Amino acid sequence: MTRVLFPRMAAVCALALTLASCYIPDGFHSELRLSRYGDWALSFDGDLIYAPILHDYAEGKITPENEDERNQNIYKDLVRDPAIKDLKRAGKGRFHVKYERMGRLGKVQLTALLRRDARLIGLKSAEDGTIAIAANGVKPSDAQRMAELGISMRGEFRITTDGNVLRHNASEVRPFGQYKVYIWKIENAFSPPPMLVMQREADPQRPL
Repeated sequence: MTRVLFPRMAAVCALALTLASCYIPDGFHSELRLSRYGDWALSFDGDLIYAPILHDYAEGKITPENEDERNQNIYKDLVRDPAIKDLKRAGKGRFHVKYERMGRLGKVQLTALLRRDARLIGLKSAEDGTIAIAANGVKPSDAQRMAELGISMRGEFRITTDGNVLRHNASEVRPFGQYKVYIWKIENAFSPPPMLVMQREADPQRPL
């Protein structure tokens, strides 16, 4: 049953809203702590909404007979991720999630929240020593469709780093000791997706 379930869900994602991820964040607070050497810790506390099922609700494809099973399948997809520390169903494809994950970027590497096939935020290191953080954007047509489906996509994302930031589109930057805190206030799906690029320093104690 499980082997069939996840490919089927992936197909639904491709056929439903043309969003970069099947999951849409809402009512969230998320923070990335990123050292100048490429060590990182990422947290997320808020709601994740499974976009395809909202599309099905809007078209009347969810019935009292299949609603519980459909939502339970989404729960099973999320709960298999060990970085999800707490998961609660909130109804109609919405789940309250607490997510915590950490690591160290290799010389050339891509990692993501939640994962590569359901990416909300990507962390990418390159040969030239840059580390790029980018959230998935939403096309205006998809943002309008999300508004019609009642998805607000509100939240706050922060990056705290002591690295040499080359460029960013944060709406606010605050000093915090030897660190700087870059803050994005996400009002809706039309808000610009967070983006930051920094130059990594070589760690003399732990060479790549």
